[in-house]
Amino acid sequence: MSITQEFNANVAGVSLADSLEPHLPPVLWRHKWNEYRAQLELPFTRGHMQNLDSQKRGPKSALLGGKIFYRKNDLLEWIAKEGWNNGCN
Repeated sequence: MSITQEFNANVAGVSLADSLEPHLPPVLWRHKWNEYRAQLELPFTRGHMQNLDSQKRGPKSALLGGKIFYRKNDLLEWIAKEGWNNGCN
């Protein structure tokens, strides 16, 4: 069952962030965003995430070895705050 199917099946009282939480790694690298997007059915492309970051509208990020990453909890908090609904916003 995909993440979206799981979310749809549990939509009553379960947020998308809660549905994603057990499936996300502790750290999500932005350069691998399109892989996560395909696996987890996340919205937005890597380029869109880069744009959001440059506008200070994306999830809290950090830099390690010249690569941007998002901590799982920061991404989930941002998803909840932005009100992603079934990955369609």
